[in-house]
Amino acid sequence: METAKTDLLIDSLAKQAGQSVHPSPRQLRLMLVLGSIISTAILFAVILLLLGARNDLSTAFHEPATYFKLAAMISLAVAALYMACRVISPDRKSAAWMPIAPTLAIFVLRAATDQSGASWLGASEYAVISCVTTIMITALLPLVLLLGLLRLGAPVAPGRAGAIAGMLSGALAATAYTITCRNDAGLFLLIWYPFAIALVSATGAAVGRRFLAW
Repeated sequence: METAKTDLLIDSLAKQAGQSVHPSPRQLRLMLVLGSIISTAILFAVILLLLGARNDLSTAFHEPATYFKLAAMISLAVAALYMACRVISPDRKSAAWMPIAPTLAIFVLRAATDQSGASWLGASEYAVISCVTTIMITALLPLVLLLGLLRLGAPVAPGRAGAIAGMLSGALAATAYTITCRNDAGLFLLIWYPFAIALVSATGAAVGRRFLAW
């Protein structure tokens, strides 16, 4: 019953905005999932084309550090996707931030158990700049797509919805970036990956306040 009322409300809002055909919340959620999967595939292709895979990729997949990075980014992407699917509809069950707790646990566990002695600034003097810049730039592609999909819905908190879209975009970009990133230090993962994603999330929030407003 509540879902039906939500669908009717979104249809009403769409008609007021002059949109004759408007996808239902269920369709929008499916579009978010498919859009995220397609964006990830594109991001992997773009990063491989522009930066290439790390030289020791085959060896890296036998190291715990690689699995920590992938687990952290994938868990964050899944959490952000879940949150995006919740906020796309104007209901009372808007997503809290608890879904990202597993990601935070992975970050902390990796930093606490890292015995590599590698620098938190990365393997080179350009590591931090390369990491943050690459994630931010490549995240713009899925961010534009996700904001467009969210606009088809009716999020009650545009800024928050935009921030979630940014977090999801950053997580997808960071997941793809792991294929070329040679910085395996626990503190590097704990500090700079979240920093880059936070910047994308802040961008999404700023854009979302205007672009997603009813």
